Amino acid sequence: MRVLVLAVLAAWLGFGFNTASAEVPHPPLEAYGDLPSIRYMALSPDGSIVAFAERRERADYLVTFDFATRQKTYHVKIDDVATRDIWFADEENIVILASETKFVIGFRGEFEYSGAFSFSLKTKKLTFLLRGTDNIYPAQGGLGRIVGDDADPGYIFMPAYVGDRYFHPNYSLLRVNLKTGKGRRFKSGVDNTVDWFVDKDGTVLAREDYNNTTDTYRVYTYVNGKRELIYELETSQLPPGVTGIKADWSALLFSDGSDADDSGNVYELDFSGQLTPASLGGKGGTIERIIKDGNRFVLGVEYSGAVPSYKFYDPDVDAAVSGMVNQFSTASVNLVSWTDDWSKLLYLIYGSDTPGSYVLQDRETGQMMLVADERDNIPPDAVGQMVSVNYKARDGLNIPSILTWPAGVDIETASKLPLVVMPHGGPESYDAVGFDWMAQYFANRGYLVLQPNFRGSSGYGTEHRILGKGEWGGKMQDDITDGVQTLVEQGLADPTRVCIVGASYGGYAALAGGAFTPDLYKCVVAIAPVSDIRPLLVDVKWDNGRKHWALDYWQENIGDLDEEREKLDAISPARAADKFTAPVLLIHGNDDTVVPIKQSEIMERALEKAGKDVTFLELEGEDHWMSDGDTRIDALRAMATFIDQHIGAEAE
Repeated sequence: MRVLVLAVLAAWLGFGFNTASAEVPHPPLEAYGDLPSIRYMALSPDGSIVAFAERRERADYLVTFDFATRQKTYHVKIDDVATRDIWFADEENIVILASETKFVIGFRGEFEYSGAFSFSLKTKKLTFLLRGTDNIYPAQGGLGRIVGDDADPGYIFMPAYVGDRYFHPNYSLLRVNLKTGKGRRFKSGVDNTVDWFVDKDGTVLAREDYNNTTDTYRVYTYVNGKRELIYELETSQLPPGVTGIKADWSALLFSDGSDADDSGNVYELDFSGQLTPASLGGKGGTIERIIKDGNRFVLGVEYSGAVPSYKFYDPDVDAAVSGMVNQFSTASVNLVSWTDDWSKLLYLIYGSDTPGSYVLQDRETGQMMLVADERDNIPPDAVGQMVSVNYKARDGLNIPSILTWPAGVDIETASKLPLVVMPHGGPESYDAVGFDWMAQYFANRGYLVLQPNFRGSSGYGTEHRILGKGEWGGKMQDDITDGVQTLVEQGLADPTRVCIVGASYGGYAALAGGAFTPDLYKCVVAIAPVSDIRPLLVDVKWDNGRKHWALDYWQENIGDLDEEREKLDAISPARAADKFTAPVLLIHGNDDTVVPIKQSEIMERALEKAGKDVTFLELEGEDHWMSDGDTRIDALRAMATFIDQHIGAEAE
């Protein structure tokens, strides 16, 4: 465990904008493809220790590090399920959130099950929370949700469906014993309840319901000792809803999901039902995250962009966090954990000179401490420089993007580099400065990497996001094409060596690039892609029902399943397989519950029928996010071989 106390940590880390390096190390492919060495680091409530998942020899362990003794302790292997998060419920109990994909007897299809575990630092016992609780409904995916801490150490609040599997179970609030794992019903909901809000003393403050049959969303409060309806909205899609509680108990922080403004559409909903715009600080911009305590009382906000910025209600905390952001001005400073009294703050910092560093800020001493590197097997000199760039789409729209230069290249003289274009998934997501394992691998091997935040991306205002509605295969795709052409026109990219790589929606965009701009790309890599839109929407309707909000969402953003069949077929790459000229590599996990693997199977069959060059790598036991380190390595190895063959040194 690397621990260094430095007065000016930023200077030691050397964050800045470098030119060419004489020697560039090339870590093995496994260093990029495998999961990070350190993940999900969290501070204990008093800041005396940190807990995290450590990856060693392809296995994950729950580990703690004591700052006073400098002692690192390996507690338990946590490798059987995919770890999603780690935090402290109290000084003694660590909570681990994990998920697993499996079938449930008597129910259709696979479920992505989340589950929460508690680990006692005192007894060294790992306990599956809610297991053995009476009448827990078997087919529910969100069993790992935790919505509140309890003032009594050893207890937390968790919602779950409770009731007979053959009837409508109630989504109730349970008080869960961390020692035994069993929950006791604390407050009963109904079958269409979706969330609960509770304080440490067990006062239930609010409940949200959404009736998908009547398209009715409701917010209830219990602040006067009885349930009261304070807000009602007719909507065909489940809105973001209540996101937190004001620290002074005066109102709920609320979003109706509208496209009214760029501030994250956040309002204050007081307990009488009055809705007013929220005052979340004066920095402006799109809200990426509302920062809350364990009971979801709001402390501040994080704003999106190429690098994050913050605003806190407490002026002292605001000054401390702003000071860190300013000191590491060229890096992405991500606040990940803090002590109960905010005397210590933990950050994960990414930049062009680090693959990720966990840094502790001690407000009492004014010191900073480098706690650990997220990837200790990738040296700083191997990291490609990440630059926030903008270019104009053909209709004049500004497209913010991340450009990653090959490690060691002199950016002042570089020209005609082989280019890997990586459109992100979502599509309502965005790429920012950080350590993208695929982008960094290819940058380390000499490729220029473009990650465009095309219209439809989040993070850059509501207008930019909603411009993507109905533009799958249209202007969203044009934005990606225009980014490639801009780099070619500037002399930075070699037009004869361009490959497009993407996952999820990015996989669709990769296939769309191969189908609709076949002269632009020499190879196509699509990971968990959508290839044929109508069958995808049919699956959504089949799994959820014709009136479900999920179907409404996708039809609003892509097209109507019944009324726009020709449009949906026209933008489906599988129905344009004959237009491909570039070879295609398909990669898909067979445990994907987001985009079914049959979407890749459809694409493979269509390309084979058209006589095109296609390779399909099926990842056994892998989910949508490639959460398994071993299969990620397999996928990256296949991608590296494929891309090198078509636009790398092997192709010259």
